[in-house]
Amino acid sequence: MLDASKMKLNNNTMMRGLSEFSATSILMIFSCIGCTANQQDYNHGILIASLIQGMAVVMIMHIFGFISGAHANPCVSIACCLLGHIGSHMMIFYVASQLAGATFGYFLLHQMVPQATIMSSKLGNCIVEPMEGLSYVQILSIEGFLAAVMTFAWCALWDVRSGRFLDSVTLRIGCLITACHLVGAQLTGATMNPAKLLIPTLYNGNPETVLMQLSGQLVACIIVPQIWHFVFSQRYRPLRVENSERPSPELYLTP
Repeated sequence: MLDASKMKLNNNTMMRGLSEFSATSILMIFSCIGCTANQQDYNHGILIASLIQGMAVVMIMHIFGFISGAHANPCVSIACCLLGHIGSHMMIFYVASQLAGATFGYFLLHQMVPQATIMSSKLGNCIVEPMEGLSYVQILSIEGFLAAVMTFAWCALWDVRSGRFLDSVTLRIGCLITACHLVGAQLTGATMNPAKLLIPTLYNGNPETVLMQLSGQLVACIIVPQIWHFVFSQRYRPLRVENSERPSPELYLTP
């Protein structure tokens, strides 16, 4: 019985890792193909690419949300761990699965789309670079702000008080991603996702160009859970039931 229980736990963990791997692969393929297919018309391409970004998130949340949560983003997994919803070991496993999934998705992208089309522009190759004239502080601030908005949305989703409002949560998260991408795509790229940011850059051998975006994203996913916990989370006080014949468990009521 003990061995069977361990095997069941291992299978469940592997299922969740495979879910994150698949979700991040699909997200990478859809978002990059959206940029590649619409790179000729830059202005309309930003609008279409933003819509594709949001719809891709809706898609993966619908398919994989009940299996692993469909994070498909190291920032989301780190924030989830800091809020105590998953353990640190599971967070590391999630992030590793996401990076592997992004790598595999980017590899499939290069197999499905002609190389001439991909290499014709940085947008088509999923390479994001900040707008000329932005300082390092501005780049970090913009990307950090966008990542913070996204992280706040996930924190709200995980809060037990939002249980009555989960009927259209996939569409709401997708619309939020679309809005953030529309605002920041021409400024910093607005990836809000270290996996989507790093893999294309490492593949093309120029990782130093995204250090400010990456720093902003990581700072946001570390600070926002703390803000949510200490500012927006409801406080509970322990209360014991009196006049009971035997020791009763603690009940947690609002102040």
